[in-house]
Amino acid sequence: MKLVEELLRETIARFNKKAAEDPKLSAELQGVRKVIQVEITDGELYNFVLENAHVGELNKGPTQNPDLRIIASSETLHQLRSGELRVMKAYATRRLQVKGSIEDVLRLRKFF
Repeated sequence: MKLVEELLRETIARFNKKAAEDPKLSAELQGVRKVIQVEITDGELYNFVLENAHVGELNKGPTQNPDLRIIASSETLHQLRSGELRVMKAYATRRLQVKGSIEDVLRLRKFF
C-alpha cells in the first residue's frame, strides 16, 4: 500500500492536470482560495492551498484556520483514490468527514 503522503501528492497532480485541461472546472474555481487540512485518523496531518484552480505544495502538519478539514483513515483515502469507494458514499457512511461549508464539501467531489 502506498504511503498517504505519496497518494496525496499523486491526487494533487492529477487534480491540477484535470483543472488545466478542463475549462469548465478551471472557470468554476477561478477566484477561489481555500486552505485545506487533511487529517489522517491513523497517521499524520497535511495541508495545502487551492487557489485559482491550482493546488499548491503539500505540507506536513496542521495549518491555522483551515477553510476545509478532511478527516479519514489511510484505508479510506486509498479506497477513494482507487475508485473502490465513492466520495459521497464515504461521506454518507461517515468514513469520510468534511468540516466546512456545504459549497466546499460539494467541490471536494472534484478532487477525488
